[in-house]
Amino acid sequence: MITNEETEKRMPVPEYPQGTRSELYRITGDMSARSFRDYAEKIGCEHQYSKKQVFTKNFNGSTVLLFECLRMIYDPIYDKYDKVAFIDSDIICNTEENIFDQCGDYEVTGVLESEIVSDTNGGYNGWDYNPIVRDQLFAKYKRTGIPIVATKPPYRPSCVTTFNTGVLVWTKEARLKAREVFDPWYNYMMDGDEHGDHFWLNNDQPFISGQLMKHDFNWQSIDQTWNDTPTHYKDGQRGYRSNFLHYTGGGNKVRMIDDYKKGKFKYLKP
Repeated sequence: MITNEETEKRMPVPEYPQGTRSELYRITGDMSARSFRDYAEKIGCEHQYSKKQVFTKNFNGSTVLLFECLRMIYDPIYDKYDKVAFIDSDIICNTEENIFDQCGDYEVTGVLESEIVSDTNGGYNGWDYNPIVRDQLFAKYKRTGIPIVATKPPYRPSCVTTFNTGVLVWTKEARLKAREVFDPWYNYMMDGDEHGDHFWLNNDQPFISGQLMKHDFNWQSIDQTWNDTPTHYKDGQRGYRSNFLHYTGGGNKVRMIDDYKKGKFKYLKP
């Protein structure tokens, strides 16, 4: 969970008039870390929570901080671990079930965007519903040498296979392979000058997903309960039965604080 001057420059979160975006992110990041620290103790693994910009320290750009997640691939301090789960800092752990038991023999395990379906907005895969979004992503991939790989059954079909990279489990072999074969992430990110306000194209998510497809990693998508947003359901209950509650976006982080105060989390109590 890292903030910097660029974070401060972004528009304040309207639902959080009492503080800055950075303050909001720090509060929710610490809440997330508490929930996963307790989870790690229950399932018998090591927990680390980083607030320091290490891997991307000497780089500039509007989405640089998002690529800090690649540290688990390139930093040799993680080479001693058989498996590493990267978890975004806006996620609350709501289970005692061990995510590492979901991995099987796959190199990378996560949840595809097209597999996350809610009551309010279909899937998270906007490129399958909006031709403008699809064309933007296709053009980005074409310029940066990433193949367009469609998602096929047994998963829900999608024109581009894309993980929600807020939750990804990597084997040691996959991390070492990625270290060797991944394209330069900074070149991918800086290509985004052509996209203007469409900064999402320069994020870690399309880059990592594209690299997994380009270099033929052995991957799987698991049930969306491992990466779901509780506020995307009309009944107000279904989403809170998920294992990992992902509060994407500034407004949802305010909702995370409110849900915490209301005692909606199984294992993180106010």
